[in-house]
Amino acid sequence: MPETIQTVGIDIGTTTTSLVLAQLSIQNTEAFSSLPHVQIVDKQINYRSPVIFTPLIDAKRINQEALQAFVAHQYQIAKINKADLKMGAIIMTGETARKQNARRTLQSLSQFAGNFVCATAGPRLESFIAGKGANQTLLKRHPEIPVINLDIGGGTTNMAYFKNGDCMDTACFDIGGRLIRVNDHRQITYIAPKLQKIISSLALPIHLGDTVTPAILQPLIDEMERALVKMVGGTQPAPFYNLLQTDPLNHPVNQDALITFSGGVSDCFFSKLPTNPFKYGDIGILLGHAIKTSAFFKAKHIGHPTETIGATVIGAGSQTVTVSGSTIRYSSNALPLRNVPVISLDQSKVTDINPVIEDKLMLYDLPELAAIGIALQHVGANFQAITKQAADLASGLTNLIRMKVPLVILMEKNVALFFGNCFREHIPKDYPLVCLDAVSTKDGDYIDIGRPVANGQALPLIIKTLAFN
Repeated sequence: MPETIQTVGIDIGTTTTSLVLAQLSIQNTEAFSSLPHVQIVDKQINYRSPVIFTPLIDAKRINQEALQAFVAHQYQIAKINKADLKMGAIIMTGETARKQNARRTLQSLSQFAGNFVCATAGPRLESFIAGKGANQTLLKRHPEIPVINLDIGGGTTNMAYFKNGDCMDTACFDIGGRLIRVNDHRQITYIAPKLQKIISSLALPIHLGDTVTPAILQPLIDEMERALVKMVGGTQPAPFYNLLQTDPLNHPVNQDALITFSGGVSDCFFSKLPTNPFKYGDIGILLGHAIKTSAFFKAKHIGHPTETIGATVIGAGSQTVTVSGSTIRYSSNALPLRNVPVISLDQSKVTDINPVIEDKLMLYDLPELAAIGIALQHVGANFQAITKQAADLASGLTNLIRMKVPLVILMEKNVALFFGNCFREHIPKDYPLVCLDAVSTKDGDYIDIGRPVANGQALPLIIKTLAFN
């Protein structure tokens, strides 16, 4: 019989903040197995808050009190007691995540809203989250289709490239709908610094305080659209491409990939401009219209994601609870562990592990590393293979071992005890180490590991990921 639990997702973005409440049904899908595997079998969105502008005190600080008041009010409207919320996520992204009091605000809001996994998302993780949130069903059912997702928000455009269902690369550009803002009289009240450089370079008649029309802004919009096209492999010149990029692609993308759009601007893909193209007080509608009517849009294979503005957090914070069986290896001094970020590793495809680990850790944008989970995609089939793999892994993690970072090694195959014993031979005697089996995790997950149960033969494990629609 499925058990239902309440979850919350809070997305604090560059421009907007929103909240979603969902009901998840979880059930043991291995009812006759000695190792239970509890999964989410159904999800229902019960409440979506209004989308508000992210409250700020000034250009450098978030209004923490206003955020808490917003969350409290939404809980009240939805008739939710935070004590009933068993899981959730608060995701802070974009320029907001770089404010002076961002981390303090995130921690305070977590304590105020509930006991959740929290992540301050840098551009890579933000791109990954948005792409997964917009296209989760497609990526799961048709992993053979390469997908490029462009999440166009208020301050940035985050690109994620998926191949075989996995995120291969990400990029971030300073292209968004709120980079120029206007008041009710169509007078410009804000111009982003990078757009000001483009305006000056092209000698465009666009200045603070000016009354503008779509025609006046069109040359600037065109430059942003050209950069977007080049981002996904376009060959036409984009003079300001390098200026606008903040986190470039590291690998070429498939030119035949399906292209999807999420983020607030994707809801402004109008074939014809509305009567008031500035009704949101910015250039989001103009940018959306330019993309929708571009030759690039007409020539490419465009997909329709499940979520647009709600892609980043929908029913956030799903948890899969399981118990790692009797073939485990752990150090008592390492437990309990909470909010451990997980990175996936395929040793058969890696010759130098250290840089791969460091690159993947950039997804999490962590100020310090309290522990790290390594999810092994493949484990050796015999004694000799496992012995060698454990030795190679220990050699490849020298940087983390030197820093005495607690390690959690995760695998699906039931050989964690033997693997852990082999790995232990290559690290200091009392090094904090946990090896778990019968566990399936991936990049972007977080894990909690409790104290031993069943006379020390098993460890309770919570895998916390973002529940996407």
